[in-house]
Amino acid sequence: MLHEGIVFCQVESVLGQEVAYLTLEEQFYRLIKTLQLIEREPWEWDVAGLELEFGVGRATVERDIRILRQWGTIQRRDGLFAVKDLKFLPTGFTPSEALALVLAGSTIAERIAMPPTDAMRSALKKINDILPEQVESLVKRMQKRISVGINLIRECNSDVLNAISKAVSGHNPIEMKYYVLARDELTGRKVDPYGLTFRFGTWYIIGHCHLRDDVRTFAVDRIQQMRVLNEHFRYPQDFDLEQYLQRGWSLQADAEQTDIALRFDKEIGPWVSRCKFHPKQTMTVQPDGSVLFEVTVAGVDEIKHWILSFGDKVEVLKPDALRSSIADSAARMAQLYVRTPAP
Repeated sequence: MLHEGIVFCQVESVLGQEVAYLTLEEQFYRLIKTLQLIEREPWEWDVAGLELEFGVGRATVERDIRILRQWGTIQRRDGLFAVKDLKFLPTGFTPSEALALVLAGSTIAERIAMPPTDAMRSALKKINDILPEQVESLVKRMQKRISVGINLIRECNSDVLNAISKAVSGHNPIEMKYYVLARDELTGRKVDPYGLTFRFGTWYIIGHCHLRDDVRTFAVDRIQQMRVLNEHFRYPQDFDLEQYLQRGWSLQADAEQTDIALRFDKEIGPWVSRCKFHPKQTMTVQPDGSVLFEVTVAGVDEIKHWILSFGDKVEVLKPDALRSSIADSAARMAQLYVRTPAP
């Protein structure tokens, strides 16, 4: 897997007068876009037109066409291009391969609305169209017998989500009106979107906020207005989305690192010891069957809610502040059940 912003290729003009730096994902985006243009509008695009469309030189366009010819037949007549056939997908899917693709695609498209959603639905239809009848029947039957517990809890505008996805791929900044829930106010932000992540049943942007001059997280469903700017930012070479998110328990990654130690009761110890809750966790089974759980994460707000979900089957050993906070929450919860609920 290629991580965004890790590998750069340097392209110099023949005269050596200008130098451009392209990330691999920018090049891949241009290849896909070129393919879409000459497939949808055959015999309409030539080298000069593609140069203007992407702001690159003739040598770059010619190189892109050579790469695309490895994927299929790209015809050229009087300098104009058209697509004759492509070799992207095998037609001889085994039942297991077809089932894996359809289930994964359905989960992504329908359950969490992963962008670009229209492209995913179109791809699933094309896969379905080339499946042998027996395989298609098996896939449809198994779709009803496998359930994935991932759902979009907070709806996001699909057009906004697709636009953000393209901005991430094309390294375009975005301007938006963003609702800050904690302060109940609408703020104007300019953000360089580094990536998207699906957490807590909705989508979030991770990117550099120009207002705060730091990496921040923004919930897509709180964006009131947005536009993608016709500008480009350089993806930081030292930023990795997964590594950034692993700093926190789930999403909160910009707070101070805190060492957490928990003791899980022996009643749930056997189950807990087989679980991987966080990439950086360590677990030690104690002689009495309880489990010592340790992890270092940014902030304690998210992990606090997770700890509370285990009720009296877990004890916070450190830090003291988190232990006290959990105790206060437990005391308030106990008070709720002392009195008789109002009818």
